[in-house]
Amino acid sequence: MCTRTRTAAVFLGLVVVASPARAQEAANKTVRLDKVVAGSPKEALEVRHLVLKGTNVEIGRALAVIAMERFDVGPEAASDKLRVRAQRRYFEKNYPILFDRMRGVAGAFGKRLDDDAWNLSNLSYVQQIRAGCSVIYFPPEITADKAGILSRDYDFSTGTIMGEKPPAGRAGDTSRPYVVEMYPDRGYPSIAMYSYDLLSGVLDGMNSEGLTVSLMADDELISKYGFEPTGDTGVGLGVLQTQRLLLDTCASVEEAKEALLTTKQYYEFIPVHYLIADRHGKAFVWEYSQAHNKEYIIENPGKPLVATNFSLHRHLEDGKVPSAAKVKTVCSRYCLLADRLGAQKEPLTVDFIKETHKQVDAHFTPKGTGRAPTRTLWHALYVPEKRSVQISFYLRDEPEPAKEGATRDVRSEYLHFALRDPKDVK
Repeated sequence: MCTRTRTAAVFLGLVVVASPARAQEAANKTVRLDKVVAGSPKEALEVRHLVLKGTNVEIGRALAVIAMERFDVGPEAASDKLRVRAQRRYFEKNYPILFDRMRGVAGAFGKRLDDDAWNLSNLSYVQQIRAGCSVIYFPPEITADKAGILSRDYDFSTGTIMGEKPPAGRAGDTSRPYVVEMYPDRGYPSIAMYSYDLLSGVLDGMNSEGLTVSLMADDELISKYGFEPTGDTGVGLGVLQTQRLLLDTCASVEEAKEALLTTKQYYEFIPVHYLIADRHGKAFVWEYSQAHNKEYIIENPGKPLVATNFSLHRHLEDGKVPSAAKVKTVCSRYCLLADRLGAQKEPLTVDFIKETHKQVDAHFTPKGTGRAPTRTLWHALYVPEKRSVQISFYLRDEPEPAKEGATRDVRSEYLHFALRDPKDVK
């Protein structure tokens, strides 16, 4: 239930109660832009571009106000007070940037940050995530303009988080994503695609140092080995918070490797793996073993690095990324991408990269199951050296004139975003 009668600002762990009007006024100063850039409420997605500038406390408060007013999100009651307390102390010691943002969330909800009855570490507007996806990093040695490119498809249901058709009058659970551009007082500026959690819900993104991150579900671990989700009782960083940490604190692939190796991580719901790249032309995939007891770092220097929805480390060939032949029974999307890229001898243009990734776009509607269609909800091209990204969003289906009964995707044009000098953010 949303708390609207009290709001507060938090300083040094204390709560100073303010009026809702004053809290809204403070949030307005932090939010420099909040506008729809693609889609509409009548389409599959309505995408907003949100620009935030201020202290991390102010940013946390502004996000909480948006979550309250737009999604009726309120403070989340703790299911385990001991673990909420341990989680809060973990953030205070190991991730003070997020801890400050939690101060802002506590203030907006009129709660004490040290109240173990409330989990203030996220602003979830849906509760689970199960995604498809494919990601490719192209090092500068093989691109036409000699700049590295990370190409990312985000594939997901257009319905509920569990893939079902939403009830009448309700939009799909990923129908309101955000392009969040953030300029905090501590931590690197960044731009990222958010969904599910307004506080730390990074699905892919890039910071001012050119570090670029993206996650994918690891369906192979799920299908072969099962998994043990923590739900809301994990202590450490969840899968989206992990990417938020990397953007806030890491400037390079080497720093990201060290951060991942020294950070306690858990899966709230399903296993994932990450592809991480930087402006220096380096990239790696980060994976855990099925027991979450061993870490793997997979690289492919000077060549495309492809990741989809299976564990690369289980199919390596002499320590190198698997060939299409090696995994032909595991993931056809990986095979198509690997074969097409392996056959291309000329430097890779942006148009070629877009067209190649389009070959594995999701366009699948389960028949006779009552389940919702799965689509590539966005395709993003990050250029770490330029601190820029262009993104095309899925909007709706339309009949395909050439094929009776078939449909085609209608997508937005590619929208261009770039990080700026914080002094230029008004």
